Amino acid sequence: MLLFTAQAQSPYWQQEVNYDIEVSLDDIAHTLNGFEKIEYSNNSPDTLHFIWFHLWPNAYKNDKTAFSDQQLENGSTRFYFSAKEDKGYINRLDFRVDGLTARTEDHPNHIDIIKVLLPVPLPPGGKVNITTPFHVQLPKVFSRSGHEGQSYSVTQWYPKPAVYDREGWHPMPYLDQGEFYSEFGKFEVRITVPENYVVAATGDLNNSAERKWLINERSESTWGKQYRLMHPMNKYDSIYEYNKGGNDSSPAHTTRLKRTTDSVSNVTPQSAQAIKTLRYSIHKAHDFAWFADKRFTVAYDTMQLSSGRVIELYAYYTPRLSDKWKNSIKFMKDAVRHYSARVGEYPYNQVSAVHGPETMNGGMEYPTITVISPAIAGQQLDKVLAHEIGHNWFYGILGTNERRYPWLDEGINSYYEYEYKKTADPSPDLADLGFKTKAVTLTDQPINTPADRFSYVNYALVAYHKTAKWIQYLSVKMGKEAFEKGMKLYYDTWKFRHPGPADFRQAMETAAGRSLGDEFAFLDKYGLLPGNPEDGTTFAFIFDIKKLKRYFSRPTRSLVTIGPAVGLNSYDKFMAGAFVTNFKLPPSSFRFFAAPMYATGS
Repeated sequence: MLLFTAQAQSPYWQQEVNYDIEVSLDDIAHTLNGFEKIEYSNNSPDTLHFIWFHLWPNAYKNDKTAFSDQQLENGSTRFYFSAKEDKGYINRLDFRVDGLTARTEDHPNHIDIIKVLLPVPLPPGGKVNITTPFHVQLPKVFSRSGHEGQSYSVTQWYPKPAVYDREGWHPMPYLDQGEFYSEFGKFEVRITVPENYVVAATGDLNNSAERKWLINERSESTWGKQYRLMHPMNKYDSIYEYNKGGNDSSPAHTTRLKRTTDSVSNVTPQSAQAIKTLRYSIHKAHDFAWFADKRFTVAYDTMQLSSGRVIELYAYYTPRLSDKWKNSIKFMKDAVRHYSARVGEYPYNQVSAVHGPETMNGGMEYPTITVISPAIAGQQLDKVLAHEIGHNWFYGILGTNERRYPWLDEGINSYYEYEYKKTADPSPDLADLGFKTKAVTLTDQPINTPADRFSYVNYALVAYHKTAKWIQYLSVKMGKEAFEKGMKLYYDTWKFRHPGPADFRQAMETAAGRSLGDEFAFLDKYGLLPGNPEDGTTFAFIFDIKKLKRYFSRPTRSLVTIGPAVGLNSYDKFMAGAFVTNFKLPPSSFRFFAAPMYATGS
């Protein structure tokens, strides 16, 4: 108790980590070769003798990692049984601190965490410069990072210091279910790729000629139509070449496009012999991700925020997805407006969305850029883009510990997604039925559960959905005006910092002008949230789709379903009749199923 009190009274501080990274892509071997410079500022009151580093590509090294174990626990054997050549790793590390060689120690349990011992202790207020080369073998896409052929998702890819805060160090292994906690700083990143790759990345692209090429030459009206013209769905094999004129700062692009018997989705241009180096920068960010594909077409626009600032919007997708992504820029604008108005204005200069690998589901967020499954389209694309773009606020700007408190990120963001969805998607709330089923059957978990301790189903139904419903309950108890005031106070106070549950509660109580202990107690409770109890009974014929849809949209306490029943056995022969049941989701305490039938044989 004394330690907690001392921590609560001590002034807030956080470390600062600034990155300068050079990396090149070998798209034959699917590897990265990089060199990293880190300026690490110790703003803590403690003298540091070591720094924990995350080496997350090693999560894909073998079947004995935390990632592999979690995949098996969640029922996926795809990585566990994958071939050795499909796995990944990071090596060729040589840490130096202010020019002095630094010894390292392995983490006792996880091969994707390492301890870098500082040759000279780092006092409070001090800085050190840490350098290391690194080599990454990109795996096939099993989770967030990897490649599908020559399409690349480069995420969690560089040596990265763990967070050191008032609770101490937070080294954590890479997991698929459970996200991240990282220090804020600035990134200067230089990416070298074959010249005909389109790269989508965190932050601002500083190559003016490349920006013009993306906007003009890779647009749907130029590249998209040309690509589809060159790749009709015919079965033959030939080589087609075309040249794009350029100048000294933007050399001519020569692309050899090989036709195959596959669909257009698998037709990939051969890599250019020439290379290019792209420069990206961003301040006040805690991660950097990039994506590269030679097929990408680019949709581009700008929008003005309420303050008058103008930001850029980019959508990157392969030409076969043009119909699915034709409204992507509009959806992105709507999402940025929604979150800017409800939480706080978007602070970065650009926002991007990119279609991801075929094997991914849903989406994944990184600062200023989000990756979306290519299977998503229409209203679903609108909803998923809104959710992932919303993570720029609840993850990118409010840098909570997502692994320990996923509800502070996923749950609050889901609430704002639901508010957005009210006008974008009126479909039934199946997640609510799913959560209520878990609660009624006593198989749910409290909101305040760490991400890696949730069951696979509860992670989605509780960390995302129940939290969103709890935030909605909190807004009703506080009143709309006080709630919005509290959320904006939380954002303004803690942007580009590391808030925790107590900081969120303090902001909301300040706005409410009272204690919210009763409301916040639900974070640690099992079961249903208080709210409007379901009442009444719905009677529906099994083929009455409209009435059943209406039930799923606005469930009643009871549902009685009636329909035809048939049967067959050797004694009774053919049987016909009807059934009546009250089976539903969530289930009632008393359940019945009756099916009287007439038997032709007996």
